Amino acid sequence: MSVTATKSDTNAQVLNQADPNKVSDALRKVKLGRMLSPVKITLAAITAAAVVDITSFKKGDSTVTINSGLADMIANDALPAIGAIKSMRVTTSGTANSVGSYAATDAGGTGLSPLASTVVGLAKLSDDGKSLTFLTTVTGLVIEYIPRSDADLEAAFTPLS
Repeated sequence: MSVTATKSDTNAQVLNQADPNKVSDALRKVKLGRMLSPVKITLAAITAAAVVDITSFKKGDSTVTINSGLADMIANDALPAIGAIKSMRVTTSGTANSVGSYAATDAGGTGLSPLASTVVGLAKLSDDGKSLTFLTTVTGLVIEYIPRSDADLEAAFTPLS
């Protein structure tokens, strides 16, 4: 008796293969339209924190202003995780040298403060794209980013029911 194992395609493989019987489910799972629409948000008067979890904020929160993108979201939807950062600026902080423009490094990188806006600061972006880590606490932030896929592209594809 022989057993044949069948290997499931990943979400990424289904998208690459473009099988018309599967691709519509895969596109809905990853929310391709959202991934292709850059998001610009302003977080103001947020609780002072060195780690800012973008996904803990929701459309409709008093601290969140959506400058562009996310038109498909309804109130109380959590902001999507970050795929790539286009621009980032700390607008308010308890520490003066934390205010200014930032770039991002991966979670294993080293943070850097912008030194009172004379150089670009460096924030660490978590591997899952959900949180940014600064050297000191921030209370206001403007960020423009490209959202990450809603579904893990390397996970096994399962059709929507």
